[in-house]
Amino acid sequence: MKRKNGELDGAWEEPGVIGTRIEIDGKRLTVLWRGGPVLETAFEAVSTDGGSELRLRKNGLRYPDAASDYASVTGLRYDGEGLELTELFPISGESRTVLRRTENSRYGNFEIRDDILKELRGAWKSSDGFFTLEIKKDVLSLNGRTTRIHVLRSKNAGERDGYILADRDPSVTEWEGFGRFEYFGGRISARMIVLDAPPMVTVFEKIR
Repeated sequence: MKRKNGELDGAWEEPGVIGTRIEIDGKRLTVLWRGGPVLETAFEAVSTDGGSELRLRKNGLRYPDAASDYASVTGLRYDGEGLELTELFPISGESRTVLRRTENSRYGNFEIRDDILKELRGAWKSSDGFFTLEIKKDVLSLNGRTTRIHVLRSKNAGERDGYILADRDPSVTEWEGFGRFEYFGGRISARMIVLDAPPMVTVFEKIR
């Protein structure tokens, strides 16, 4: 027997893990990996003993622009509390993950605070003089590479916590070797990713 999907609507994640996320809206379902959609499909929920089986119209998991699937969904079940996702990988075999309902957005436990963009607009120079960062409207430019951004603030932030400058695509976590841009105390800091060593922090100050 088919059942209504209202109780399934919303977002589901593995608690405490940045990995698989499932979003359900009516008869549409999206599977994401680290913020990037890897499957979007219609589905139907069929009542079974103790829960529901979600039958997907498509089941291939594929990264954007990839030529083939990297895995497939072989099962998705709702037990009244969580979703049990079963995936089949060509090399490692079957994997099962239990997802719970979450209030997190694709960016995590953050709220979007794009009102802060007006403070950020302009040119910023790194303390070593090697890098210039520029923000116009909601576009960040660094070393000739541009991307649209959101300003995020943790829902648990205190007075001494700042803001995060994040790519609008939640799956993008670094630009030109830098990761986690933070704005606090009138400065922007970014962590330069260094292989086999702790990240180096570069500080940018506004020059105009």
